[in-house]
Amino acid sequence: MGLTISYTLSLADASPEEARRRIVALHQGAAQLDLPELGPLIELQGEGICRTDADDPLFCVKHGAMTVEDYDAFFRNRQAIPSRRQLVGFTAFPGEGSHHCSFGLAIHAEGSQQWQWYDFCKTQYASSPENGGLANFVRCHQRVVALLDLCDELGILADACDPSDYRDHRNLEQLVSCVSDANVFTAAAIGGLKDALETHGYSAEAPILKRADFEHLEAQGRLQPPPPASPN
Repeated sequence: MGLTISYTLSLADASPEEARRRIVALHQGAAQLDLPELGPLIELQGEGICRTDADDPLFCVKHGAMTVEDYDAFFRNRQAIPSRRQLVGFTAFPGEGSHHCSFGLAIHAEGSQQWQWYDFCKTQYASSPENGGLANFVRCHQRVVALLDLCDELGILADACDPSDYRDHRNLEQLVSCVSDANVFTAAAIGGLKDALETHGYSAEAPILKRADFEHLEAQGRLQPPPPASPN
């Protein structure tokens, strides 16, 4: 739950040298952005390079090479991630309250020249007052969008989903309105779940609960209808 930008990168019929060239150019472009953290370029090659666990120091960059099926196997069933032959990528941190994200390309089958990458970045909680409020959120969200713009310029952006549609309209008022509505809805939803769990002796944990203004947001949310469902 939360305002999250998800994206898929791909490069078809490309040699390792061409894939590396694109990601090196992306990393160089990212270095020109005002990112609080930009990880080094990571290149891995060989059998089983993406077999990992959550304690792996390279987990954040490796999981960008995971497919949807890999996510299901690893996070739901705690199974090992299938082998990957080669990857080149890096991590980026947009700012306080947001998630780290990764960008890169990976080969998913032996002998293939089809490269791809999938990741997401939740930016909503960058808007919490403790993290710098709406101004901080705007900076974080814009940094992720700027990275996606670079991917698009390099011809490797296959798909991106930004629930705020900021990538399309670039309107700050609409972006702020979207995250404000998301905070109110999330507070109401989590607040209701928290109340239900507490009646059965359980507790709830969620980032929205740590906000100093949580109860105010929750009260607002209970007076408003939920946002319309996104079209399939």
